[in-house]
Amino acid sequence: MPKDKLISKPEILRAIRNAMMHSGLPPTVEELRQSLGVGSTRTVLRYLQWLEEEGDIERWPGARGIRLLRDPGHGFETRAVPLVGEAPAGPLMLAEENREGWLRLPQDFTRPLSASFFLLRVRGNSMDRAKVEGGLIENGDLVLVQQQATAEPGKIIVAFIDGEATIKRLVRGPNYYFLKPDSSNPDHQPILVEEGFQVLGVVTRVIKKGSELLEINE
Repeated sequence: MPKDKLISKPEILRAIRNAMMHSGLPPTVEELRQSLGVGSTRTVLRYLQWLEEEGDIERWPGARGIRLLRDPGHGFETRAVPLVGEAPAGPLMLAEENREGWLRLPQDFTRPLSASFFLLRVRGNSMDRAKVEGGLIENGDLVLVQQQATAEPGKIIVAFIDGEATIKRLVRGPNYYFLKPDSSNPDHQPILVEEGFQVLGVVTRVIKKGSELLEINE
């Protein structure tokens, strides 16, 4: 593996595959250098040596002596996402030094890749009838949250209300918003809020019994 590697293996493999799909031929080292946007052919040669050693490609003498041994379309990339607390609970630990732990998730769960995401542990049953991507939000689950300061009505959000983080569905009234529970327990009541209340993010996925995964990691 080259010491100065700045590009991931799947990116290099995809560049080779895309060149072959476009022209029907493997790329030359110079063509690969241009498609990867690196500064020298020497760097590309180090990448190719690394891929060959890893069993991803086969090489032989000649300008286009490259053959893919592994389809980059079947690659699996992950992204580390921090656990920042639980809801309902007090302020979330968004500062990096305070995070409780990390879980690696499929990169497809965390798109767009430019966005920030965090995980929350679900405590209680205030949203146990709500579904996100087919998963009910139940006690002990983890919810994946895309961090953002605004949200569209109808979305399940994480908001900071009365000094604590809470998970509720955002509903719009005539000149106000309210945060609606979706619970099997009738004790949970809607919360009326004014515009400008603090939105911390939008729930995008439920990881069932995800708290148990973190306990195993520990």
